[in-house]
Amino acid sequence: MATGMPPQHPTMGMPRGDAIEESLSVDHETTVATAEFAKAAPPATPTPAAMPAPPPPRPTAQAAGPARPAPAGPAPQPAATTPTGAAPQGAAQAAAAVSASPAPLLIYTAQITMAVFEVGASLGKVEALAQELGGFLARRDDRTITIRVPAARFDEALKRLEGLGDMLQRNVVAEDVTEEFLDLGVRIRNARAVRDRLEKLLDKAVKVEESIQLERELARVAGELDRLEGRLKYLRDRVAFSTLTVSFQPRSTETIMPSGPRLPIDWLNELGLSRLLNL
Repeated sequence: MATGMPPQHPTMGMPRGDAIEESLSVDHETTVATAEFAKAAPPATPTPAAMPAPPPPRPTAQAAGPARPAPAGPAPQPAATTPTGAAPQGAAQAAAAVSASPAPLLIYTAQITMAVFEVGASLGKVEALAQELGGFLARRDDRTITIRVPAARFDEALKRLEGLGDMLQRNVVAEDVTEEFLDLGVRIRNARAVRDRLEKLLDKAVKVEESIQLERELARVAGELDRLEGRLKYLRDRVAFSTLTVSFQPRSTETIMPSGPRLPIDWLNELGLSRLLNL
């Protein structure tokens, strides 16, 4: 006769050890079946919402080539390049330095020796030439004259002097004083700065001994400054006006001796009777 009780599990009523073995067997079969199903089934495709955003592409000019073996040593660094039409930085600095550098300062001097028939007249022409070119007379004696002309008209003065007579000797020298000129400028600025500091210290001096030492040093610096400024002024004058020294030598004249018989009395020869006798 059937009862209302539910059917019992197959493991019910079994001994405890048999029930545990039966449960382990069932779990093992379930695990094996799940693994085989996972191998057979295709991988699940994620939904668009769940897919991560692709990384941004790298800005490369061309696709990467095949993999290359790593170099044994450090890779050489490429040389620095500049855009087309742009000068390198070093060349630009050199060009700026050249453009900023002052023009060379040259002192022109000339010594000329000439042969002329009339020395006095030639000396006057040289002096007039100096005034005409905007220069002045520096020195003059019986046969030598020295003139100063603007440096820009030095060549013109030489060409015009050559037409005064026969050129016997010519010596032209161009002396570059740029380096000395710049050095004097630096030394003068430094001497002025030292002088100003000494004057300030002298105003604050309290002791007599200290004042005497400062005055002595100030006098020495002032003297050195005057010497440097005088030399700089001299160079400026020599650069602005060139110097030309001309020496004249009189040409030798040939004396024509009268031909024919010579009278024994000198005053008769002076009267020219010997020439009358030759007629």
